[in-house]
Amino acid sequence: MSNPREENSPSNDDVIDPHDDALPPSSRRGHAKVPDELDDEDFEAAEEQERVDAGLEDFAPSDVPPAADPPPSGTSEEAERAQRGLSGEDQ
Repeated sequence: MSNPREENSPSNDDVIDPHDDALPPSSRRGHAKVPDELDDEDFEAAEEQERVDAGLEDFAPSDVPPAADPPPSGTSEEAERAQRGLSGEDQ
């Protein structure tokens, strides 16, 4: 028989564990303990990661590698545009 107190006790099963926090650890010197060297890109990366951790997004767009390798050095601009599908023939 279970104890009524155990049945009504809250569980922490639905709490998100911030194991992969994208922001650096807090600092005593920064305003509101935020390190001074942070910029908007750091906050955007942290927001993307938090959305993935919360299950709102499937992946962080900044973590996706480019679809094609960059062209080798010395490649003409016309060849680069053709590789990206921007050739003038399509217009």
